[in-house]
Amino acid sequence: MKITLEERVKKALLRFGRRNRICLILVMVPLAVSMFFFHVIKSTRENGKRLAMMALMLSFFVVYSSFSFPLFITDGGDARERSLTGVDSDVELAPETELTPEDMELLSDEDVLLEYEIAVDENPHGMDGMDVYDASEILESLENLEPKVEDVSSGSAVASVDKTPVFDKSDWRLVLINKQHSIPDDYTFTLGTIAGQMQCDERIIEELRAMLQAAKDDGVKLTVCSPYRSPDRQVMLFERKIKRYMARGMSYMEAYQLASQAVTVPGNSEHEIGLALDIVCDTYKSLDAGFGDTEAGKWLAANSYRYGFILRYPEGKEYVTGIEYEPWHFRYVGVEAATVITEQGITLEEFWERLE
Repeated sequence: MKITLEERVKKALLRFGRRNRICLILVMVPLAVSMFFFHVIKSTRENGKRLAMMALMLSFFVVYSSFSFPLFITDGGDARERSLTGVDSDVELAPETELTPEDMELLSDEDVLLEYEIAVDENPHGMDGMDVYDASEILESLENLEPKVEDVSSGSAVASVDKTPVFDKSDWRLVLINKQHSIPDDYTFTLGTIAGQMQCDERIIEELRAMLQAAKDDGVKLTVCSPYRSPDRQVMLFERKIKRYMARGMSYMEAYQLASQAVTVPGNSEHEIGLALDIVCDTYKSLDAGFGDTEAGKWLAANSYRYGFILRYPEGKEYVTGIEYEPWHFRYVGVEAATVITEQGITLEEFWERLE
């Protein structure tokens, strides 16, 4: 029977170790190394095909991975990497341009308010007529609305309060809806009709009518658009905004981040609970920052609190609300809360933080 090299080495080492204890100790390390070496050789022979396949896959990975990019470095690249590759290539990579939300112009809301595509020459302001009603149309529609016990149509709905009002987070008028606070699962409300197909929470209609009438009496002709939005429409608006940003070269995450500054994420929009309204005027129907400089925009900013409404996303508070300045977006919170928020120049978020 043929004796293998492994057995010969093993016998030689054991024979040397039997001489005395010191030799036995010295021979243990060489014996272990030799056994390991022969075991590796044996495994390599038995699994040659597998190892060859692994080596081939590794070579493909190295060739086609980012490790091979230095091969394309031109004269403007790193000299040390060119010297390592030993390749002088004429291939020149296109310069990288990183897009950031700060570099992109926020698209105004008017371009997502279209439920149907409308030609610019037919509607230069880009808003769906089904969702736009001026004050006269709304006042005519609400002409037969029965007033509350307290008369809010006399020009001011500010309540006379003898003591400091107490606010409660559970009050439906103060519900906080933003990126961090979704619409509560148990939140319920009833829709009321403003005019045509336009709806909002029925509990705010009388105050809305009083505000529109007061503005009309002051010579300001307001126009209401896009009050209550169904969850499906909010999703449509948000997705359309994302697609428009992606069409301008942004990634999905970049487009999502920027879109959320202009259109609230579905499930986190005040429009979905009927407490928010977009209000412009007959001479300026574009939903952009320019509305704040109009007579109507200034009137609303100065008087809306008298009827329980606040400018929801004021200028300079973007770091608090997470939403760009929207001088057309007004939210109902009740007269008392609106008075405090407006007089102190704070947002609903800041007001909420002070509540227990």
